[in-house]
Amino acid sequence: MTALTAVLILGMVVIAGTVAWRLAGPLSGAVPVTAEAPVLPEGAEVLALGGAGAELSVLIRAPGGEERLLIYRRADGALISATPVRRGAPGS
Repeated sequence: MTALTAVLILGMVVIAGTVAWRLAGPLSGAVPVTAEAPVLPEGAEVLALGGAGAELSVLIRAPGGEERLLIYRRADGALISATPVRRGAPGS
């Protein structure tokens, strides 16, 4: 057996072990949304969703065409902040 073959086999064993270990363990950092339903503005279209930690981020387009980034608390669905989103080159 050559050194290259040994390294290849060792690498495959490490990769398979890592995949098995990750699949067997609990999902770390996953925080469920426990709020019944965050309240969106009337007629809003959801463009994107995201989440980090205890917050849920929702990018919406209001009926008038303006876009806003809404941040909700996952635990109770309370609106934490609403930030207008302006598209275009920076400084324009």
